[in-house]
Amino acid sequence: MAAELIKPRLLFISPVFPSPDGPGLAMRPYSQIVNLSRNYSIHLLVAGITPERPPCCDDVVSLCDQTDYIYGYRFSGKKLGLWNRICRLMDNAAHFAGGRNLGFAPDAVDYGHLRRNKTLAAIAAMKYERVHVFRLYMASVAEVLKERGLRSFYSLDCDDIESETRHSIAELFSENGDMIQASRMERESKIYDNLERRKIPGFDRIFVCSRRDGETLQNRFPDKKIAVLPNVAPAVKEVRSRTVTPIFTMLFVGTMGYYPNADAVLFFARRVVPILREKSAHPWILRVVGTLPDQTWIKQFESIPEIKFSGWVADLACEYAAADLVVAPIRGGGGTRIKILEAFAHGVPVVSTSKGAEGLEVESGVHLLIADDASLFARACIRLMKDRPAGDELSRRAISLVASKYGPDTINRVWAEQSPEVVT
Repeated sequence: MAAELIKPRLLFISPVFPSPDGPGLAMRPYSQIVNLSRNYSIHLLVAGITPERPPCCDDVVSLCDQTDYIYGYRFSGKKLGLWNRICRLMDNAAHFAGGRNLGFAPDAVDYGHLRRNKTLAAIAAMKYERVHVFRLYMASVAEVLKERGLRSFYSLDCDDIESETRHSIAELFSENGDMIQASRMERESKIYDNLERRKIPGFDRIFVCSRRDGETLQNRFPDKKIAVLPNVAPAVKEVRSRTVTPIFTMLFVGTMGYYPNADAVLFFARRVVPILREKSAHPWILRVVGTLPDQTWIKQFESIPEIKFSGWVADLACEYAAADLVVAPIRGGGGTRIKILEAFAHGVPVVSTSKGAEGLEVESGVHLLIADDASLFARACIRLMKDRPAGDELSRRAISLVASKYGPDTINRVWAEQSPEVVT
């Protein structure tokens, strides 16, 4: 093969197998692999939390030249939970007795265990033009590879800023009166702040998902090269023309095991629904699509027949095609909402809170409607129930926005702009 046709080798490290229909944690790396496979020979390394290798998307297998799975911990099941508690106690003891900064993150892999991993030893003996780490808590995998002699250009995709995300969720727990969880999440925020200070300087390039996050990290790390790699929306072959239906269908998409999503549905149910019942003359329903932590969680909504839970669905395109409006009453969390971009791409108008639209280059009244107060949120929903042409106009401009700033080709463009320096 001619030398110019040989693709540079990329080692892509992720905590989960990338997938097009999972949570954002799986969707962001999937979009990157789909697009980067045009220019790179990709070796995917997943460092997971179970001893057994989880299923992998067939598309990902076909796009990668090699896929490996390693178990990031020395224990499993109840033993893993016990190990977490012991590590947390030791971390607290070192902090209070010796003044050491808190540094044990429950999500992070076990560095000591990975140092003895044979798969990592074999990978460290290979040659890669680039090593890309998705998520801060995977940084230990890169550190083991460096320790074993793998010299390359190392980039880190923070996605969101973990310390800020956890602080935001802590405030959400506090607002909802759950002070125990608020305290736990605030502690994790401090841990991740310490991890960011320790881990980020070790990478040659840092990626974040929004300009806002980029400015925040650049202020904290003025000497680092930080680039915005936005979340992208998948290309939609055909956008359905929307017709007036007897029942106006609203849609919320999100994993209910993620607290900001659960809070969003509760906020809508407790504070927006009563206003819609009083003010809306048009029948409506809200479909909630996403993995449920357990069936008992939805029992608190039994008195609200307008809210329907579908759980996880294989084909979200059908959900968007049936929706008249996507709502994102998000009040906490971090990063940017891929689900809003998906709604844009499918031509569905969106009503969101400021937090839900945070980090996206959108304008209220132009691409979507933004409202934080429950009354204003309900009023925005009712406005689009009554004025379908207004929703169509929002969708038209939102589709153009996705095409210009959040299309899949954005990934290759940003990576080309952030090409590695020669490693000596």
